[in-house]
Amino acid sequence: MWYKATDKLNSYVRVVMLDFSKAFDLINHHLLLDKLQSYGLPAHILRWMATFLLDRTQRVKIGNEYSHSGHPNGGVPQGTLSGPKCFLVYINDLRTTVPLYKYVDDSTLFEICDRNDVSVIQESVDIAARWTEQNDMKINSEKSKEIIISFAQDGNFRSTIPNIKIDGRDIAQVCHAKLLGVTISQDLTWNKHVDNIVKKAGKRLYMLYQLKRAGITQKDLVSVYVSVVRPVLEYACPVWHTNLPQYLSDNIEVIQKRALKCIFPGLGYAEILRRVNLDTLNVRRDSICQKYFDKIKVGTHRLNYLLPDKRHIKYNVRQQNVYPLPVTRTNRFRNSFIPWALYNCQ
Repeated sequence: MWYKATDKLNSYVRVVMLDFSKAFDLINHHLLLDKLQSYGLPAHILRWMATFLLDRTQRVKIGNEYSHSGHPNGGVPQGTLSGPKCFLVYINDLRTTVPLYKYVDDSTLFEICDRNDVSVIQESVDIAARWTEQNDMKINSEKSKEIIISFAQDGNFRSTIPNIKIDGRDIAQVCHAKLLGVTISQDLTWNKHVDNIVKKAGKRLYMLYQLKRAGITQKDLVSVYVSVVRPVLEYACPVWHTNLPQYLSDNIEVIQKRALKCIFPGLGYAEILRRVNLDTLNVRRDSICQKYFDKIKVGTHRLNYLLPDKRHIKYNVRQQNVYPLPVTRTNRFRNSFIPWALYNCQ
């Protein structure tokens, strides 16, 4: 969506990532129960939820010593199945005038702007701030961030955009920020994200080395790599893989090479892949993207709306595309996931 928006001349995107202070700990029990009631929960379920939330006690144990018991007057117990669901119910009535995406305690607003128009995202941030006041919560202005995605030729354009304010305080305009585990950059490149996942996966290789020293079998070491290290390198790859330049793809591949050569010293990389029946990470990411696109094509998928309307095919022609191919102005948009999939996966 952001790739498509910035494919147009003079368009830019403002992305605001709100941070709720101690989100799970500040939930007002009585407000939560009122909201549950407004959604039509039966009385006996409400009573059960009330006993779950109210009059709880908690204390800390260190060794054989216990602290005095405390009586929390808000929040939901973390580590429970119902805790996150209670939080989702609590914030479900948070609405803004610009698109707002909520994932547990991560809330992200964005606005697609034209350079000649007036931005209205501050109004939506004000709405969110008022909602938090009315619901006994608080937005942390110091941890909230804004990214301005723009490809304007004017290098000073971002500096002309006024900062978003929360409670009179400016929130920082940053070059990159982590959103649900993916590092988003203001130029929609993935250097910073790849750097982060390579460092994280590299640290996990230490465990592999230690297990090898402990005498773990090669088969089990491969299983450890596949289950513990490789997922770090593939997390959310449909978001970033299709726009990845070769040198960044090579940087990621280095981690798999190091892991497998640790397990099978003296063998070449291609030979190890054949022996353990693994693909290169680039091939795997292509496959993951293909499979994800196949899921999106199902009409009930939540991202199906991103696809163009199917073509009306009058004749049964072999290899005819079901969806029309998008017209793109820039390679940046052309190589983003949906256009890439429409060109390569139909």
